[in-house]
Amino acid sequence: MSDVAVTAVAPPAETHLDRTERIGDAVVQHGHLSDRVYLLEAGENAAGDVALMERLAGEHGYSKLFAKVSEDRVQPFLVAGFHVEARVPGGAGEHDLVFCSRFLSRERAIERFPDEVARTADAATLAGAPPRPAPAPALPAGLQRPCVATPSDAEALAALYGDVFASYPFPIHDPRFVRDSMSDGTVYLLIRDEASDQIVAAASAEPSGHPHTCEMTDFATVPEKRGLGLAGVLLHELELHAADNGTRMAYTIARATSVGMNRVFARRGYTHAGTLVNNTNIAGRIESMHVWYRALV
Repeated sequence: MSDVAVTAVAPPAETHLDRTERIGDAVVQHGHLSDRVYLLEAGENAAGDVALMERLAGEHGYSKLFAKVSEDRVQPFLVAGFHVEARVPGGAGEHDLVFCSRFLSRERAIERFPDEVARTADAATLAGAPPRPAPAPALPAGLQRPCVATPSDAEALAALYGDVFASYPFPIHDPRFVRDSMSDGTVYLLIRDEASDQIVAAASAEPSGHPHTCEMTDFATVPEKRGLGLAGVLLHELELHAADNGTRMAYTIARATSVGMNRVFARRGYTHAGTLVNNTNIAGRIESMHVWYRALV
């Protein structure tokens, strides 16, 4: 495929990070950190996307292929041995948004932390979301109301993410990446300490590649402010902001070993859509991820 244009969309700040590239008309992330090929934006030809992913895995020895595609484009992936791990109804406009995977090693397909994932599933009540979202937690005294971050906040925001996460699938500890993602439409919300004006918690709503759908992601709280419900406050505010800007469906990909984050989404009325097995390197190791979704309007 030497005649296919390759463009770095978000080159990693460090060589060990996975890289995001536009190859032809598709956007993929791949590397040995998460040991996978992730199709972020499908090209015009689904069979060509499959071939691209297979080629990258063959060249680099990755053990998982992972794709985010519209339901009407998933058949060539299923024919190639992929299986559906999660589904967001209506997440791709008239079609479902489908997360499908193919494991290239037997070990990668076996859950690495079954006891932790089972405890999270029980604690977050994955069997069903409440009929109505729980009210957003009250903001504790001494903290400012959530505000939208600007490019001038990129340095402090990147520093927060670098302190909170031992590893992350995207280089959010790099201020350049944070600024570029803002330019591409990602909205970050911040909570600051009233006395110091320091950022103590943050989260973002990221465009999904499909109109009217966004991903709620990048939740982080400094250790001394955890347990105060700040993630719930941020999620509530992100939903309001997204709905005001025409978003109709929100989803998230949450660590399957994090009881707290899964509870945040379950309590806000999100429905469990499936589990991505051994999918993402986050907090220092490759973990499974739960997918949740909720219609905002």
